[in-house]
Amino acid sequence: MTKLVEFIPNFSEGRRQEVIDQISEAAQGVPGAKLINVNVEPSYNRCVHTVVGDPEAVLEAGFRMCQKAVELIDMNHHKGEHPRIGAVDASPFIPLEDMTAKECVDLCNRLGERVAKELQVPVYLYEKAAKRPERVKLQNIRHPEYEGLLELIDKPEWAPDYGEAKMHPTAGAMPLGVRNPMVAFNISLNTSDVAITKKIAQSFREAKGGYAEARAIGVYLEDRNICQVSCMINPQIVSLYRIIEMVRSEAKRYGLSIIGTDICGMVSQSALMDCCEYYMQLENFDRKAQILEELL
Repeated sequence: MTKLVEFIPNFSEGRRQEVIDQISEAAQGVPGAKLINVNVEPSYNRCVHTVVGDPEAVLEAGFRMCQKAVELIDMNHHKGEHPRIGAVDASPFIPLEDMTAKECVDLCNRLGERVAKELQVPVYLYEKAAKRPERVKLQNIRHPEYEGLLELIDKPEWAPDYGEAKMHPTAGAMPLGVRNPMVAFNISLNTSDVAITKKIAQSFREAKGGYAEARAIGVYLEDRNICQVSCMINPQIVSLYRIIEMVRSEAKRYGLSIIGTDICGMVSQSALMDCCEYYMQLENFDRKAQILEELL
């Protein structure tokens, strides 16, 4: 069986399409790696690229994208609603076909070492690639954000896993990890009160005693004058509809309602079908026998 790996780097650019295009082009020039999705979020001022393919090809594509982002993004002028510590932000490898998490950790270490050596960007490893227990959770690395890490990086407890304890002058630092397949999505609320939105987000976060691997933050989108609960979940643990209904219930307490949702990047068909079956209240539905695409 052919090995298949997924790499999903987040870049701190969501408003200059010419920059996003150049990062995309860097990946498209690598045989064996395929750029399958680019999700652009202007309010958050970030974009998320999804690359799949042969492990060695994806590794090379990943480096080329990082190289282009470091060249074109200046964090000294970056503003956005999402936590970030560098031009290349959270960037996980995900094992797909005939790949193990251990093999992805090896890719992660190789990319981290190369980024630090050739691009002079300090790298922090998280989740399954973490070298220190306090760095398993991404939020523990990212919570100071770019501006805070500028003041902290020279302290022993903030020494990067690769590279010097010194921020790149324009690209900052890079979090790099290995994780399970997840779904990232946003739930929009009819409010501009970010304090309430943050309370709603805490209702199901793993860090606050909620679902395992569930992450969520509350953010205010100035351009739309609304707030969103920005989520990331493992659909094997909790369904999208379960999170949506929990947010709906919590919002109702404050006289608020959901006005829309959007998915960031890729999502599995099974995760969407879980929602379809729930909201349509389907009975005796056989996915393999009744979904046309399954039979073609």
